[in-house]
Amino acid sequence: MLYTTPLCIEVDALTSSCVFEVSLPNPKRRLILHHNHNMIYNTQGETITELDFSHNKIGDIGIQYLADALKDNKVLTILELSYNEIGNNGIQYLYDAFKENKTLIKLNLKQNPSNYCTAVSAAIQIRNHKTLVTLDLSRNAIGDIGAQQLFSSLETNKTMRKLRLTGNRSKYCEAVGIAIGIRNDKTLTYIDLQSKQYGDNEIKLLANELYNNQTITELDFSHNRIGDIGIHYLADALKDNKVLTILELSYNEIGNNGMQYLYDALKENKTLIKLNLERNPSSYCTIVSAAIQIRNHKTLVTLDLSRNAIGDIGAQQLFNSMEINKTIAKVRLDHNKSEYCDAIGIAIGIRNDKTLTCIDLRSKQYGDNEIKLLANELYNNKTITKLDLGENKISDIGIQYLADMLRNNTVKNIVD
Repeated sequence: MLYTTPLCIEVDALTSSCVFEVSLPNPKRRLILHHNHNMIYNTQGETITELDFSHNKIGDIGIQYLADALKDNKVLTILELSYNEIGNNGIQYLYDAFKENKTLIKLNLKQNPSNYCTAVSAAIQIRNHKTLVTLDLSRNAIGDIGAQQLFSSLETNKTMRKLRLTGNRSKYCEAVGIAIGIRNDKTLTYIDLQSKQYGDNEIKLLANELYNNQTITELDFSHNRIGDIGIHYLADALKDNKVLTILELSYNEIGNNGMQYLYDALKENKTLIKLNLERNPSSYCTIVSAAIQIRNHKTLVTLDLSRNAIGDIGAQQLFNSMEINKTIAKVRLDHNKSEYCDAIGIAIGIRNDKTLTCIDLRSKQYGDNEIKLLANELYNNKTITKLDLGENKISDIGIQYLADMLRNNTVKNIVD
């Protein structure tokens, strides 16, 4: 049973107050709320730890009075406000009032008109409940604003490892749950985010949490909506990463600018051995994937990149990535956009395949640039004894490259 006794204490016009004293069966628990003309609240007499206002008619105005009264409260742990009439403005006011609160661990706002109820309740609980490790908020009506409130409440939380937000109003909301897992779950090694329809905003959120991650070895972002902006965020986050080995980015919206940025960001990476970029708009997809794989995969001996759309620029990037690789003996690059690309594959074989003794390059339509590339690799070769370059487009310049090479090489026979 709850009893309220109004008392009027006349002091002066500025301090006259109505005092409502709530008496409970337990004499140790009582609430005194002072309401005066200047909205000054005196809560020093409070000892109550639990308040139940459920199933009333509290609206946005009423919740403002209550929020102001409890703003600096340091003992209340449970506040029941379910089944009232609190709208978005009231819930926002309540959330702002409780921003600095450290003691409230349960705030029930169910069945109020506001669509922020779940997010605000969870935000308070997450921030103050120091032992909470799992929270399921899936299949509610949380939107972007509520998700952001929720995420803000987790800035200092290090214990929450799993926050389920699937089936809510926005993809961003779902991504907040993933971001918390990346930050706090130190057992997490694999994240499967394929077909989530995540765009640049969601990727920015996740990338911020990936910056200092030391446990995740595999990331799958395939079949999403990552564009050039989103890949910038992700590339920056992974630039200095030393644990990730597999990155799936196929079926996204990454163009040439984004692909170049990704390649540049990962230039010094030594751990990524698989980068899947298939079915992106960029024409550099195959070459960037291969360049990363070739440089870092220490046991790879054969790579087939034939019948792609690799041009001269991509081929040169691929060749540069092979500078320190000594294990790949065969790279197939025939039937691409240029003869130079095809010659890159031959040059790699000359450099690394120590069993190669004969090379047939007849009718390849190689010109002086291709011959220069091959001559540089033949300069110190000790195994090749026969080289067929008949029916190509070698001019006097190309012959000079070959002549310089032969002064230092033991090739026994050049045909035609």
